[in-house]
Amino acid sequence: MRTMRAAVCTGRERIGIEEVPRPVPQAGQVLVEVKACGLCGSDVDGYLGHHPMIEWPIILGHECSGVVAELGSGVDDWRVGEDVVVEPFFTCGTCPACRRGRYNLCRDLKLIGHQVAGSLADYVIADARFLHHKPCNLSFEEAALAEPVSCSLHAIERCHLKSGDLVVILGCGTVGSLAVQFASIKGAEVMVVDVEDFKLDLAAQLGADHVVNPTRDDVRKRVMELTDGIGADCVLEAVGRPDTLASTVDLVKRGGTIMLMGWSGSETDSFGLTKVTLNELTVLGTLCYCWDFPVALKLMSRGKIKVAPIISHRLPLARVEEGVNMLRQGGAGVWKIIIAEEASTDRA
Repeated sequence: MRTMRAAVCTGRERIGIEEVPRPVPQAGQVLVEVKACGLCGSDVDGYLGHHPMIEWPIILGHECSGVVAELGSGVDDWRVGEDVVVEPFFTCGTCPACRRGRYNLCRDLKLIGHQVAGSLADYVIADARFLHHKPCNLSFEEAALAEPVSCSLHAIERCHLKSGDLVVILGCGTVGSLAVQFASIKGAEVMVVDVEDFKLDLAAQLGADHVVNPTRDDVRKRVMELTDGIGADCVLEAVGRPDTLASTVDLVKRGGTIMLMGWSGSETDSFGLTKVTLNELTVLGTLCYCWDFPVALKLMSRGKIKVAPIISHRLPLARVEEGVNMLRQGGAGVWKIIIAEEASTDRA
């Protein structure tokens, strides 16, 4: 039996590198040799037991790129040795959502690293329908981040931004920093709010027109100054904290849009529903992506969306648990962590 190394989360705050059976692709599946995998907040939630879609034991990880290693029966569109990016979905293909083309809402949706084995391993199984060619001018590390890039693209597209709109992005983590770039492409005026000055500095370089550190400045006052007391056209919450969620209704204009990209893990976060009703606000959620990977990869390949600046650390597979804890604790200098076996340094 062929085996591989994998970072297996066996319980709360327990990840170990184990030798596990190397998976065999079934019909319609592809075995991918993982070259790079990004660590995500959902990996932290799974590690802590806070994610409703993740149960132990599980191989975490879902932001990945690699090389086709083996083909399952019926797969004719791919060849062994091709460089690929994995869209980490398995869908039924037959439910009403799938038939409408909204496959991210599949009633039997499964995600790599959530309900099925993830990509923090030497190999991962992917649905052949959800593989994409890696652009030759992107490194495996950059290409692995097509997943969060697609998340941000999907969220921004749902907001229907117009040129000149003021967009306030609360939180400049991975998805927030990418949302900055997409909103700028749309011609919006972008304000970024974050407590880490190093993230605000880079946000300005990535296209933010205004940056605000809420530990020093009054965010609502700044928004009202910029809009003559009207409020922002759109507010994106990309932190996942109850307090930032609650603040959105006081920053957006009447008739404006709130996009909830972050997630606190609570079913009962405080939210100003009276203001939602009386100000006729549009409140949107977002689940991953749907038909967004090809556009995301094209924009990354053309240099329109930059991910290299947010990669702060590179670690080998053996140090996955260390990386998860770094992401969990945050702090100055910690942004996007990539797991890549060739990694030889802690810093970008």
